Amino acid sequence: MSKLVFHLDKITLPAITEDGRLDVVFYGPRPMRQATGSVGNQLPSAIAGLGVRVDERAFDFLSIAMAVIAADTFVDRGRCAANGWSRKIEIDIPLAQPAVWAPVLPILKRALDFLSGDQWAISVRSGGPRPPSQAAILRKRKAVGIGSADCVSLFSGGLDSLLGVSKLVASGRTPVLVSHSYRGDKSYQRKLAPQLGKQLPWFEANAHPAKTGGGPNDTSMRTRSLGFLAYGAVVASAVASKRGASKGTVDLFVPENGFIALNAPLTRRRVGSHSTRTTHPHFLSLIQDVLDVVGLPVRLANEFRHQTKGEMMDDAARAGRPTAIFSGTVSCGKWKRKNTQCGYCVPCLIRRAAFFRAGIDDQTRYRYDVISAWKDLEIRDDLLAMVLASREGAENLKARAIASGPLPLQIGERDGWFGVQERGLAEVRNYLRSKGIPD
Repeated sequence: MSKLVFHLDKITLPAITEDGRLDVVFYGPRPMRQATGSVGNQLPSAIAGLGVRVDERAFDFLSIAMAVIAADTFVDRGRCAANGWSRKIEIDIPLAQPAVWAPVLPILKRALDFLSGDQWAISVRSGGPRPPSQAAILRKRKAVGIGSADCVSLFSGGLDSLLGVSKLVASGRTPVLVSHSYRGDKSYQRKLAPQLGKQLPWFEANAHPAKTGGGPNDTSMRTRSLGFLAYGAVVASAVASKRGASKGTVDLFVPENGFIALNAPLTRRRVGSHSTRTTHPHFLSLIQDVLDVVGLPVRLANEFRHQTKGEMMDDAARAGRPTAIFSGTVSCGKWKRKNTQCGYCVPCLIRRAAFFRAGIDDQTRYRYDVISAWKDLEIRDDLLAMVLASREGAENLKARAIASGPLPLQIGERDGWFGVQERGLAEVRNYLRSKGIPD
């Protein structure tokens, strides 16, 4: 069991470090002492820029998410997991309102176990950090300007988030954009934002976990989406405060095509590291339960959950929204290694198939064309898995969808997920056939 204990600041760090324990400071610089770390150093300043005091419950949710991201980063999976994959992680977190969060810890544990594939133990205590004070807000010179906003949308720089925000704008909504401001992602986001149809308020944040000593970091980033949702919940809390409680819940949009949100295993062997669950309906449902029980007025919504990426693009084109900017997005999970989208990983294949399905010219620069990737035995694993998966019959496809995790019990919702799984595979299959890849 790897244990991480979180602290309000470096002054509250224990004098002596226990073996097998990492002490981490919230929202401050990294301590120089061995077996210590920090997370969220710049977040209070970013949140002060929202111009209003956010709900302490929303800030507690952010602290929980930061603790999870720090643990996920600092506990190396290869070194600390007995089976090379599933870790046992204990986190002890100070919160502003621990009594509010104690009843939802079992739900939160289920969500985390499902999201990262690890075994989590969570405890909370009093004395946690609080949101920026009114004085800190007044000292902040650059404000986000959320006064006109009526909702919040995650904005990653990917194609789905671009489609989601542009659809909201076209329908008359004014979302606050919420982004992870990682160095590479930030460049894509900044190029795309001016092309969304109107100027929108924009909140950017970075967890920036950093530690001193204690071995290598893990790079899987399984829990990144929890941080993304926590940023969104904080911003939604600010929007709710700005417009008044009588206006009800604030929509937090999580734009992701249903095929990749489901991310069903393509073959029996493609589980574990191949099966991310960042926007899976079961995970989002559990997080919504957490938000509801603690009383945060935030409604998670993925309006593309029953659509493929190609269907999303086709709808945008038919509605007359600009399509030339689609090629300026990023979908590849490996692009930062060479600063170019690879062209052969699962997200790249789904992206290329979507352009083909929508009949839109794909001007994206890829490192490999699919024929070259197919001939290269070292890199064609994802291509081969897609080909094999597309041969499955309808019943096997349903079994694969269920294998991704629990699905909603409502018949319409459940059938929607089965349908998008089948159509998503067909979309990729048709694209690969067009390139001469045998099925």
